[in-house]
This record gives sequence, C-alpha cells and structure tokens, in this order.
Amino acid sequence: MQAARWEPPLNDGIRDHTSRGTNERIDRTTRGTLDEVGTSPERVRARLSELDREWNVDRALMLNFAIVGGLSATMTARSLLRYGRPGGWGALLATQLAFLAHHAIRRWCPPMPLFRRLGFRSEREIEAERNMLREQLAT
Repeated sequence: MQAARWEPPLNDGIRDHTSRGTNERIDRTTRGTLDEVGTSPERVRARLSELDREWNVDRALMLNFAIVGGLSATMTARSLLRYGRPGGWGALLATQLAFLAHHAIRRWCPPMPLFRRLGFRSEREIEAERNMLREQLAT
C-alpha cells in the first residue's frame, strides 16, 4: 500500500474564489493529515470516518445564515411591531438574503473568505481526499 499524494480538485468554484495563500494553507493541512494517516488500513478507515463527519464550507455558511438570519428576522419583526419600520435589522436581513442568493449563483459570498481562513474545505476538497483514501485501501 502506497501513501496518497494530495492533489487539489480541479474546477472547484470555491477554491477559485479563495485566496492563493488560504488554498495553500488548506492544502498543507490536508497533506499533513494524509502523512499522519500513512499507509495503515486502520488509520485510513478512521480518517474516512472523520471525513464523513467533516463540515464543508457550504454547510458552515448555511448554519451561519440560519442563526444570524433568524436573529435578524426576529429583531426586524420586533422593530416593525414597536416602531412600524424594519430599522437596521431589516437591512441586515436583506443583506444576508442577498449574500445567500449570490452564494447559490456564484459559489461565493462576502463571508466565504472568513470561513475558508477558519479552515472549512469545499465539498470537492473533502471528496478528493476521500477518493484518494479509498484508492489507497484498494491497492
């Protein structure tokens, strides 16, 4: 069994919209993880199990949108009831919805760089590592 050599996925819209430095840091982390796993079938299986539980950047963004959007919607409704206008909370909610729509269309939105710097990977990056590990088990 030969250790897997990490190659980032091609045609990944999220990687395309991520700074080179952030992509390189994520790739270094992935390579380090693959080096730690080595060629041990038990470690490969354990890593595959970890990958099944790893949150990708889209999932993290959706949770962020749900939490902040829920708060914004609640506060907007409160402001409407109290003052008859949405106030700043309404603007925040509208901005969030615009970011969410932009992300759905372009695979990027302004909060994305922050989540990438925090180390969240794209689904394609996770899947590329998973495929490499599966191939490694098969050899």
